[in-house]
Amino acid sequence: MSGSRRLNVVLFVADQWRAKDTGYWGNGVVKSPHVDGLAEEGAGFRRCFVQNPVSTPSRATMASGWYCHVNGHRTMHRMLRRHEPNMLRYFKEAGYHVWWGGKNDMIAAEAIAASCHDRVWGTGGREVSGGDPWKVGDRLFHTFLWGEVPESYGMSLQDDYVAEQAAEFIKHPPAEPYFMLVNQSYPHPPYAVAEPYFSMYDRAAVPFPVRPPEGFAGKPKILEMVHERMRMDEMTDEELREMVAVYYGMVTKVDRNLGMVIEALKESGGWENTVVVATSDHGDFAGDYGLAEKMQNTFEDVLVNVPFAMRAPGCDALPAPSDALVEMIDLLPTLAEACEIELGHTHFGRSLLPLLRGETREHRDYVFSEGGGLKTEVHTHESAYPREAIYWSRPTLQFEQPEVHGKAVMIRSKEWKYVRRLYDTDELYDLKSDPDEVNNVVEEASLAGVREELAGAMLEWFVETGDQVPWRWDLRGWGESHPEWSESAARHGFARESGGSG
Repeated sequence: MSGSRRLNVVLFVADQWRAKDTGYWGNGVVKSPHVDGLAEEGAGFRRCFVQNPVSTPSRATMASGWYCHVNGHRTMHRMLRRHEPNMLRYFKEAGYHVWWGGKNDMIAAEAIAASCHDRVWGTGGREVSGGDPWKVGDRLFHTFLWGEVPESYGMSLQDDYVAEQAAEFIKHPPAEPYFMLVNQSYPHPPYAVAEPYFSMYDRAAVPFPVRPPEGFAGKPKILEMVHERMRMDEMTDEELREMVAVYYGMVTKVDRNLGMVIEALKESGGWENTVVVATSDHGDFAGDYGLAEKMQNTFEDVLVNVPFAMRAPGCDALPAPSDALVEMIDLLPTLAEACEIELGHTHFGRSLLPLLRGETREHRDYVFSEGGGLKTEVHTHESAYPREAIYWSRPTLQFEQPEVHGKAVMIRSKEWKYVRRLYDTDELYDLKSDPDEVNNVVEEASLAGVREELAGAMLEWFVETGDQVPWRWDLRGWGESHPEWSESAARHGFARESGGSG
């Protein structure tokens, strides 16, 4: 800790920001000075992976330290409930003032009051404008490419309001230490941004999207099906570059808002006593593989590899960005250790502080992500949007052809990625020779040993993390008492029955 006051925490979470679209990752075109600066003053992790490629399950893992399969958090409508642990509630029960701005997609309504003091969202009364420029049936209607929008565009206004309110809170902090979750909606599609960000990037200079293999050979069926339903095959190369350029503009705008928060910390004197983390819940296709937005059960790096920059007081800056494999579930134990908070449940994260302190350069041998559902699990599907809705292309397939939305699990090392599917093709990629994951080599006989190693590691992971047992016992008899091996297990409401405190 710094001095006698406990460390504050500012957790800045963008929505759908890809790791490869940051300067510290190695992208020489995109402008992301504030996340790059945070990485330079602390640590920037180039290989941070989320545990699910869509928002709600990804954020649930971030807040709980659980993989999606541990407690059924693999759908868009299964958030952390009152009897389950969550990061915000830990800090609130430890005496922190918890400020939470922006979107949710993480904590069920029944647990919000127990998890924070301040809940900030909306635009602060500012008038919102903007809307889909395409009519239903237009060629670009389902591509999410909108282009230039007014400054009063809704998602952009919400982001600005949340960042401004976060900065004001930092400038006038409470007496107690604080934990802030500053959520942003950008760069989540539609790909839409106002000036000066719309014209910021030369369309000819942005990287051209990764092309899919011919006929989507070796890829799961859902990719080609959504590609066709979005009519992405009708987009010109110029329009694909436009998509990337607009997405980059959205990235730079959300990075600007991160800068607003960091500037408030430095100007108010809170910087030296605050742990600051900037990350995202998952990535985005942004034209790669001839697709837009994201997928629930595919695990291309553009979807699961996200920015993660962190500065912790007392830890010197790393000399260069880290290539250690880390997972988003590592965030909870990292913040808990930094702020001396005891966790009262079984989790599977590993603190990143040894990396930040320079004690090691490696962290995990493998990272994992999972998604999709059983064909019979109708309750796991998203809403069945009509064709007249921009989101029709992907979610409706879950009802029409549920097997293409089937369960899948990814294991990734630094050199290999293996995906096991229930109802479709498995995938294996040599990430050294094929970093864009275009050539599926799962059928190559010479790689049987690689497949066996990764499948064995996946099985061991499932055995180790297959469930979690709450720390609080149910007493079996009148004379029995509860062993208090952990003060935290007895103290935290989520360790009790759901009808208990909280």
